[in-house]
Order: sequence, then C-alpha cells, then structure tokens
Amino acid sequence: MQVEAAYKAEITSIAECLKTNYKIDQFVIIVKNYESTQPTMNSIIKTAAKITEELSQANKKSDAKQEGIQHTKARFREVLKNNWKNKVMHGQYLRNIDRQLISEEDTFLWLSKGDLKAETESEIVAAQDQAIQTKYYATKILNTERDSKCRLCQQFDETIDHIISACPILAKEQYIKRHDRVSAQLHFNICKETGVQLDKNHWYQHVPKSVETAQEGKVTILWNQQVQTDRAIPNNKPDIIIRDNERRTCMLIDVAISGDRNVIKKEAEKILKYKDLTIEMQRMWNVKTNVIPVMIGATGTISKAFRKYVSNITANHEVKELQKTAILGTAHILRKVLT
Repeated sequence: MQVEAAYKAEITSIAECLKTNYKIDQFVIIVKNYESTQPTMNSIIKTAAKITEELSQANKKSDAKQEGIQHTKARFREVLKNNWKNKVMHGQYLRNIDRQLISEEDTFLWLSKGDLKAETESEIVAAQDQAIQTKYYATKILNTERDSKCRLCQQFDETIDHIISACPILAKEQYIKRHDRVSAQLHFNICKETGVQLDKNHWYQHVPKSVETAQEGKVTILWNQQVQTDRAIPNNKPDIIIRDNERRTCMLIDVAISGDRNVIKKEAEKILKYKDLTIEMQRMWNVKTNVIPVMIGATGTISKAFRKYVSNITANHEVKELQKTAILGTAHILRKVLT
C-alpha cells in the first residue's frame, strides 16, 4: 500500500517538475516533447493527470499540486486504505477492529519494524485479508470443495478466525503453547529485573519455575499457581503473580491471545474474572492487589490500554517483542494446520 502511494506521488511530482521547468531547461524541453508523443501508459505527464483525477474524485477538498509530495503520499495512502477497507472479504479485518479502542500504530508495529521474515509477514497479512485457502474459502469462494467444516474438529466452518483462535482441538495444545510463550517472556523479564538468578540468557530458552523469590525474600513470583483462599473462588489461577512484601502490593497478570475482533471484550473480561480473587487476597494478605490483563490479537491487534497495563508490570516489556511472539505462534499454527 505504501509502495503504490509512493509511486503515484513521485509520478505526480515529476510531472509537475516537467510542467514548471520546461521553459528554462533545454533537457526538460526535450523530455516534455518526447512525452507528448507517447501513449498514456508510457507518459509520465498523462499518467500523472490520470492519478490526480482519481485522487480528486476521492477527495475534492484540496488540490494535490498545492500540497507537496508528503501530503500527496498521505492522501494516496488514505485512498488505498479506504479501498482496502471497503472490500467485502479482504476488508473484514479493518472493519472489525474498534478504531476508538484499538491502537492502530501498535497493532501494525510488527509490520513497520521489519523484524519478521518476509514469508511470515505475508502469511499474517494474508490471514488478516482472509486470503488463505481454508476449506471455507475453497467452498464459498473457489467452489472447489463441498464441505466447509474444519478438518480437525469437524464442528465449525474452517475460517481463518476459527483456525487461529476458536478451534477446540487446537485449544488443547497449540493455543496453550502460544499463550505460554508470551507468558514466559513476561516472566523472564520480571525475574531478570527483580534479581532472580536465571539459568538461561534469553527468554526463549527460559523455563519458568512455579515459585521464585528475589531481594532476600521481599518479592515472590508465582507461575501458574492456584491461590488458596478461605472461601471457594473458581477463578483463582492467574498466569503470573508478583507479591511485593515490602511495598505491600500484589499483581495478578493474566495473558490471552484471542481473536482480533475480541481483544477489547477479553480485556474487560479478564479484569472482571479476577475481581473476587482480588478482594479476597486483599483481605487475607493485607496487600493492594491489581489485575493486569495482557491481551494480544492472534494477528497482532493491540488495544490503546495495552501500553498502560504493561508499563505497570515490573521490568521493561517491549510491545513489539510481545506482539512478535504471539504472531510467530499464530504463523506456526497456520502452517501446521494448512500444510
């Protein structure tokens, strides 16, 4: 999308240069005379006129010639983006995410930084565009199959969303592995920051222990442990608990990699899920307790509240790295199911 916008902006810029400088530069005169004999597809000036007309139809508020190349590129990107969004199938991702609550900048951070391999980037973009050949796609779009049910669970239509976040068969192992990778990354950063002696130098080699203590017992870090309470509370097992005995605080950190359209909903659900446990822990342990949801969409969707939540967790956690881990897990699931 950015390449096409840059190309069109440069064409209009060159055409404008030829129009304004042809009287003072003999070489420009030669080029302009040659241009006038060329068909539209080979002529910069004629192509630029066509591009400008298209742009004017999409946005009649201003003249592209008066805005400069950066503004022109921005307008072209906006036009292309709207065209993408309006596509019935390929525009579903953009239409389904809530613009008011989703951070567009953070959501596409993985794509703008270029840390993933090209084949992984293209696979995730194709997943967002619903352009991967699932059984549902083959049945409804290509008409090459009759059965659209998932090849694993045989219960629901095999769509991209179903494969990456809603298949009951994949939920038993593959979703858990993806979830645990993100959780382990958080756990490693927390342990490193609090001074826990670690056996490995990199988070992806890290195997979390059930209980870690640091700072001479002042900080306790629990991994995937049930909290024993006086009264029965069903939701009593967050992914990570950080108890600071000196500051009298406790963090309940719960991670989830959900369908992209459900990120905001799941974020709110996580906070409500542990409300009873929070109240009971504050009463029993006499500590101020907070729930911190860490929600990432299966293809990288990030809420506007995500940075605020993560910044409250001990240690420095890069949004891009957490997002990258979740996306790599999704790419692995897609390859495992569809190849």
